[in-house]
Amino acid sequence: SGGPSEGSEAKAKKSRSSRSSRAGLLFPVSRVDRQLRRGRFAERFGARAAVYLAAVLQWVTHKTMDVAGKISKKSKQQCISPSHLQMAVQKNSVLKQLLRVGMPRGSGRAIPQSQRVASPSKKKTTKSK
Repeated sequence: SGGPSEGSEAKAKKSRSSRSSRAGLLFPVSRVDRQLRRGRFAERFGARAAVYLAAVLQWVTHKTMDVAGKISKKSKQQCISPSHLQMAVQKNSVLKQLLRVGMPRGSGRAIPQSQRVASPSKKKTTKSK
C-alpha cells in the first residue's frame, strides 16, 4: 500500500501539538524561543532552554498573582491593582530577591558630568608634568 507515506502522516499528526502543551505549560515556548534567538544572548541554545525559561516565567507570574490576589482579598477588592502586585513582591522574600525590589532607587543613576570628567583629567595632568 503506501508504507512510507502512512508513517509520515502518523508522525505529522503526533507533532501537531504545540511545544507548550507538550511541556504542560501555559506560557508560549515558541515565542520565548524566538525572543531568545532574536536577542542574540548566545550563538547557540539547547532545545530545552526555551521550555525551561517559559516554565520559570510562568512560575514567577503564578506566584506573584497568587500573593497579589490574597492581598486584594484582604483589602476586600475584586480586582488586582498595580499596588497589590508591588506589595506582593515586597512581602514575598523569594520574589523580592528575584526581582530585586529592595535595591535603593538612586543606585541606578548616572554620575554627573562634572564628577566624571574631573577625576580622569587630574590624573592626565599629573602624568604629563
